[in-house]
Amino acid sequence: MRRLLAIFACLIFVTACSPDAERAAPVPAAGPKVEVVTGLMAAFNAHDADKMREYWHSDVTWIEITGQQSSVVTSTAAQLHTELIAYFEAYPSVSSKLDNISVNGNFVTAIERPVWEVAGERKSQASVVVYEIIDGKVKRFWYFPPQ
Repeated sequence: MRRLLAIFACLIFVTACSPDAERAAPVPAAGPKVEVVTGLMAAFNAHDADKMREYWHSDVTWIEITGQQSSVVTSTAAQLHTELIAYFEAYPSVSSKLDNISVNGNFVTAIERPVWEVAGERKSQASVVVYEIIDGKVKRFWYFPPQ
């Protein structure tokens, strides 16, 4: 019986390690809605709040989700622009990337991973972000708690 279990365990191990058992990497999402959020991220990484504004509706809304609560952080492009200028001044080393981008209708979802330095120490976090794209621009976006 032990021998049979050992053979079975080896068979499972060999099968799991075989190239046929490997899953193909997910195909990155593409299309005009993804181009909006990747363009927005490129402008963010360039610390170009003016360029970022080209990707938002004039009444863009930034919403933060915390537990069972949601709160509006900004509700106009002008307000968001002002917030970002202050943010880039406070965090001059910040950059970010989007992972696991997916599209569902007007919504683009990703994991955003910003990195920055504080007093010479590198910091990082990850948050789920959902962008609603209407007429080729970000209408609303939701940030979930950072991990």
